[in-house]
Amino acid sequence: MSKFMIFLFVKFIILWVVTINLVSASTLRGDICKDSSNPDACRKTIERLKKEKEVDPNNTIRKIINFGLQRSLILKTNMTDWARHGNLWANELAAIKGCLDAVDVTVDDLRKTLKEVDELESAQKAQDMQEFTFHSNNIKTWLQNAINALQSCQDDDFAMPGLEGVVKQEALKRVADLMIATQLAIWTIEFPSRGSNKR
Repeated sequence: MSKFMIFLFVKFIILWVVTINLVSASTLRGDICKDSSNPDACRKTIERLKKEKEVDPNNTIRKIINFGLQRSLILKTNMTDWARHGNLWANELAAIKGCLDAVDVTVDDLRKTLKEVDELESAQKAQDMQEFTFHSNNIKTWLQNAINALQSCQDDDFAMPGLEGVVKQEALKRVADLMIATQLAIWTIEFPSRGSNKR
């Protein structure tokens, strides 16, 4: 890559970072943790991630995605157990099965995202702006798709009339945590930092 192309690439990244910073900072000013199962721990985690992201955003997003994957798989195991042995009402069982589909989509999308983060890092090291943009957009697409799936669990599967009780409360509490993790991953990828070439 010529010196001129490197110069243009660096200018683009600086402009992109500054612009996205203004947008992303506002998205986290609201209380993203208000629906978390543990709001205080969630807020403390965000403050820690802000510092880590300045040092190594790629590793930070990997941490967030791996956390989301772990929680997704635990939720899937729990929901499967509830469906098989929970002595559920018919509408509860239907909600669980629908939400399980959403969790499956989320697991798949988070795994795809991890692969894209590796590709993104390679593009950063090679200073390939086209590949960098391509993989950055892919990451945001997969993460947004995961959020949409989890949103359908909240707004469709568990929004049926007469569906209340412990199963709904437990499921929605854990789905909310997954959505927060996924939103944080989007925030991280939208605001790469000075240390973005480190690993």
